[in-house]
Amino acid sequence: MKTIATRALLIGLPLTMLTLSCKKNNDNNANGFESLKTDVLADISANVCTNSYQDLYARTQELSDAVTALNTATNDANLATARTKWKAIRVTWEQSEGWLFGPVEANSIDPRIDTWPVDFNALETILKNSDALTESYVDGLDESLKGFHPIEYLLWGQAGAKTAAQFTTREKQYLVALTQNLLKLTKEVRDVWTTGGYQTQLAKAGSGSTEFTSQQAAYVQIVTAMADICGEVADSKLKEPFDAQDPSLEESPFAKNSIIDFTNNINGILDIYQGRFNSSDGKGLEDLVRANNLSLDAEIKSKHAAAIAALAAIDVPFGQAITTQQSKIQNAMTKINELHSVLEDKLNAYVLQYVK
Repeated sequence: MKTIATRALLIGLPLTMLTLSCKKNNDNNANGFESLKTDVLADISANVCTNSYQDLYARTQELSDAVTALNTATNDANLATARTKWKAIRVTWEQSEGWLFGPVEANSIDPRIDTWPVDFNALETILKNSDALTESYVDGLDESLKGFHPIEYLLWGQAGAKTAAQFTTREKQYLVALTQNLLKLTKEVRDVWTTGGYQTQLAKAGSGSTEFTSQQAAYVQIVTAMADICGEVADSKLKEPFDAQDPSLEESPFAKNSIIDFTNNINGILDIYQGRFNSSDGKGLEDLVRANNLSLDAEIKSKHAAAIAALAAIDVPFGQAITTQQSKIQNAMTKINELHSVLEDKLNAYVLQYVK
């Protein structure tokens, strides 16, 4: 009996050790995932959202300086510089629409800086009247008369071929006031994320945040924003001008920048998914997903790449493509909607399952 008992003990010992080892590994994995959820929110908040709004303000300051130079010395070289600075801001802004939540939405920054199409008749009325064209005057105008697109209209002209010699004094005054207003609004959203503390509100979701009482609420908001920009690009930015066969409805017609705008919208989705913006790189949703579902991670990246490739295939300005490259536009809408579906259905379901 003694021999049998000893053998039983020896046989049972490895099984006990194995059980304890598995439990320890599971605990470590669980603790690691809990830490990861917090790290991802902190990195997205700092490296993606806050960094993008700091960059947006800095680029707007560069545009404002370029417009001031154009107003002082109205020549084609200064006009070209101002146009380049406008396009540079659009890269950052359109990417940031992949995380269009928080102050930029709650404080109505988005419609005040990015409403289109431009109301030509009302704009021309402003140019013809004698009102002082100040920043405060512009701030009180309708949304279609301020922000990126009236600036675009004044820099390029309706046909997209404006020269410096064609600028009137009133146009330059309006342009200066528009850029000053844009600078004020981009500073506002930057400040709310930095000194205003919204960066901490997102990073500390579920741990004292008054904006996000749980981490799940924060992650659902992020995924919703990612899916929403897909819907806006496919069902509004692409579809509405295409269905109407009306290039005046496109987002950036004067600079012929619309396809670039759309591409940066979709690239913004991958930015926040991977937790990076420009040179800032940290943890993102990608890390959270890869911890439990490699196939979902691969599907998101595959659908994203397909959407970008479909947009890249449109190789003429969008206003022209709506009549000459209709199948390419339809394919782009299809691919972007496929990305939308995987984000709205599968990624959202993943967040609801694994984040509380």
